[in-house]
Amino acid sequence: MPRELTVERVVPGGSGLGRLDGAVTLVSGGLPGDRLLVDPQSDGPRLVRADVVSVIEPGPHRRPEEDVCPRARDGSCGGCDWPALRLESHGTLKEEILRDALRRIGRVPDAEVPQVRFVPSPRSYRLRSRLRWDGRGALGFVGKASSKVSDLVSCEVVSETLLSRLPAVREALAGARVPECELQTLEGRRGAPLLGELRFERPVPAPERIAAALQGPLDGVRVVVANRLAGSRGPAALEIEAGGARFRVSVSSFFQANRFLLDAFLDEARSVARAAAAEGTSRGALDLYAGAGFLTRPLLESGFDTDAVESDPSSSADLASNLASWRAEGLPGRGRAVATDVETHVSRMREPFDVVFADPPREGLSPVVRQALLRIRPRSLFLVSCDPATFARDLAALLPRLRVRSLTLLDLFPGTHHVETLAELERRP
Repeated sequence: MPRELTVERVVPGGSGLGRLDGAVTLVSGGLPGDRLLVDPQSDGPRLVRADVVSVIEPGPHRRPEEDVCPRARDGSCGGCDWPALRLESHGTLKEEILRDALRRIGRVPDAEVPQVRFVPSPRSYRLRSRLRWDGRGALGFVGKASSKVSDLVSCEVVSETLLSRLPAVREALAGARVPECELQTLEGRRGAPLLGELRFERPVPAPERIAAALQGPLDGVRVVVANRLAGSRGPAALEIEAGGARFRVSVSSFFQANRFLLDAFLDEARSVARAAAAEGTSRGALDLYAGAGFLTRPLLESGFDTDAVESDPSSSADLASNLASWRAEGLPGRGRAVATDVETHVSRMREPFDVVFADPPREGLSPVVRQALLRIRPRSLFLVSCDPATFARDLAALLPRLRVRSLTLLDLFPGTHHVETLAELERRP
């Protein structure tokens, strides 16, 4: 039976927190100050989860209902979990989530947390997208609480270039009778070229024919079946410019997704690298989870000889290509691509490093990597995280040897609760 509730705050994971009969209640889509009619989905003595039935009175952070994407509003599209949040409120709520995670999960004393700087982003930000083709004519994101595909005809997070190409992509997929699959896309910062990779879990007939059918709507196409390349047409990589540097990036490689904040991200890393270089003689640098080398570049620019560690084959190939290009460019630091998983590399490491950059996946640093960082005790650590909860856990483990010098939040994912935390840490005296 629907109940009335007022949202007090947001918590890690993006839900709004309120109370029903004294029990903590997490409301998907609830924003601070909202007075809502909610439908409790699960009851427990201490925790209840609920969905919004209607907004009785909106809080100060909620957009007018007519401004919210209708597919996000009704849950048929799950691409955004905060579609109703005003753009100007992202900084306030995302800093609240970070501080809550540091306090409750990491048990980090407030005195250890410096002032947080927030860098906002416009919408229509995505360089990379992951869409679903249902085999019956719909291409888009899946629903919030279902596997049904919501056909993407308008969207606040993808580019106009992608939206304008989708009708032709749909027509080509339908004409080639392509079965259900995932479509990953990568585009240039200004929208073109547009590359795509179709991923199938099971064998499909004539993968080369599928690739040929999609070239035109897409500038480059790869068909991957059970993680193996089965067909391709056109380029598999493009060149992305950020902060005056050029990066080769393949459609299946890891690269930051926000076209608007690449320069700000790179500037932050450059600032950390320059500060570390100014402090004296270096024993070299280490870039963990290096991807295509986005954070390796600032280290080389500042003169650090850098081991860049990346296990993904596609990202490793792009990393090696970029390092060769930058070597020819004459950057002062020398880069070495290490194609192995981070845990294996750090467990075998014997030489010390003065500077470490690390941008782990959402799971954060593994215990092996955390222990290695405590052992290395770098003079400077630049830690990047896309999950405040795992960041809080990792930071708590590192604080005995390191302290936080600066904290920056980049709003790489507006319209969602996700945020990128950039932490500069330094060795304790």
